[in-house]
Amino acid sequence: MSGKKTGFSLKNFGIAALFIGAVSIFIWTLVNSFPTEPPRDRYCVACKKGSDTDEYMKDYPKNWQRYPGARETVLLCALCKKGPAYLTHPCEKCGVVYLLDHLPKYDFNGDHACPKCDAAYGETAKSKGIDLMPKALNP
Repeated sequence: MSGKKTGFSLKNFGIAALFIGAVSIFIWTLVNSFPTEPPRDRYCVACKKGSDTDEYMKDYPKNWQRYPGARETVLLCALCKKGPAYLTHPCEKCGVVYLLDHLPKYDFNGDHACPKCDAAYGETAKSKGIDLMPKALNP
């Protein structure tokens, strides 16, 4: 017998705890460092109601119908079955929620332009009778 202890010492336990803590913090930082996609809710301009995109998936493919004559992101409203339901998007700069693809405009990066930040775009939409920032989405 050599006289060495083979048990797990308090020092080894502390080193293992620090290692697990460091790995946990690294993983948490890695997961939270990438921006998440904003929620993609929908708003119907006919019934003036908002809905979650998940509502359209509940009775797929019956509810997942493209609105006739509109872009591929615009669906027939699952609530009223009459009007177009546009995707909504919160502006990263000002926080206003606006409708995508109703009167699309893109900035120099290819991102959707916000009708509040780009005042000329907002005025163009108003002059055409289009409300890109419904009050129901921006209380």
